Amino acid sequence: MGVSVDNSSSPSPKKVHQIDETTLGITWTDGMESKINVKTLREKCPCAHCVDEWTGERRIKEGQIPDTIRPTKLQNVGLYAIQIFWNDGHDTGLYSHEYLRGLGEEA
Repeated sequence: MGVSVDNSSSPSPKKVHQIDETTLGITWTDGMESKINVKTLREKCPCAHCVDEWTGERRIKEGQIPDTIRPTKLQNVGLYAIQIFWNDGHDTGLYSHEYLRGLGEEA
């Protein structure tokens, strides 16, 4: 499973790949390497189902996502985001490159 993107105007994912069952790796166009836990990635899904659009309150609380969560498919959305399809059936989150970069820096 992998996605390649070439967008030189700002750091963007050059390569996204599964490092192991629980870790997603991202190589950025500026050379930075990110490793993000997939459970954390699912818990921090930015979609309207997971975050209240009016209050910004996260609807998915830490610990609600099972340890067995795994991405099943990654898909580019234009030159700005990646859509992740999860083994729990969730697929509405669009993870912008900027958001993914921030998550990688937190990890």
